[in-house]
Amino acid sequence: MKMYVLAVLLAAFLCGCGQVQTMETVDDTLVEPVMAPPREISVELPGEAAVPTMESESSRFYLCKDYEIAVETMESGDLPATIRALTGYEPEELTVMEREQDGVKRYDFVWASAGEQGERLGRAAILDDGNYHYTLSVLRDADTTETLQVVWHQVFSSFSLA
Repeated sequence: MKMYVLAVLLAAFLCGCGQVQTMETVDDTLVEPVMAPPREISVELPGEAAVPTMESESSRFYLCKDYEIAVETMESGDLPATIRALTGYEPEELTVMEREQDGVKRYDFVWASAGEQGERLGRAAILDDGNYHYTLSVLRDADTTETLQVVWHQVFSSFSLA
């Protein structure tokens, strides 16, 4: 009888021991890190380029008589890809000047290309805040250098982030 009582007590004590099942959930949605919103670009454009010809959420294009201006915001991280997108050249083929401006990196460069009407000259600046590349690029005809009244140094020196 003692064995029978011992077996019943042992069975009663072991009833509370159970296996806890652990579950893991799997979600099929891609969780992307939240990026900071892009900053505002500030630039003083020539008077005739006051209204953009084409505009989207991340870019504005200005077409004038002798030149074109593009102001764009691209994702940061791949500077060579941004330079290729602006110029069509590899960064190694250009002289890229790097400096610090208002706490962000600034890259300036120029290039030449062939156009339908002859040689074209390009100039661009990229501001890199670590999240985005903010770009200003100008493409103009080479033969209008003496007749063009725009002072490009003033336009590019006014290029900054607000």
